[in-house]
Amino acid sequence: MQKYFFIKTDGKYVKLCFNEILYVEGCKNYLKIVTEKKSYLALLTMKRMEQLLPATIFKRVHKSYIVSLDRIIEFDGNTVYLKDKELPIGHMYKEILEKSVLIAQGEVNAEVLAVPFHYLSQKAYAG
Repeated sequence: MQKYFFIKTDGKYVKLCFNEILYVEGCKNYLKIVTEKKSYLALLTMKRMEQLLPATIFKRVHKSYIVSLDRIIEFDGNTVYLKDKELPIGHMYKEILEKSVLIAQGEVNAEVLAVPFHYLSQKAYAG
């Protein structure tokens, strides 16, 4: 798999490696591609950018934002938090984002919940 692509900006072609991109922001007819070192404006659509970026690394989180999953520090129902930036999550994209990342959760056992607490305490000390 290719690890980069080129964009035309300021009359020249600039190489952008996927692992350098923090996020992409839609700005009218242009896209602002943000890396740790610099931001670039490119005449591309969000749809085309989604096609260029690997879907395993990047997800659209809003009609105007695509984010690198590797750069997400945390997120909630409304916001994705990067190191120095907060991006909104559109309601259509929340579930997609949750399914795109590995979330460690414990499973609730219904049988344990049905056992009265005093029973568990008695069993623990009955030894």
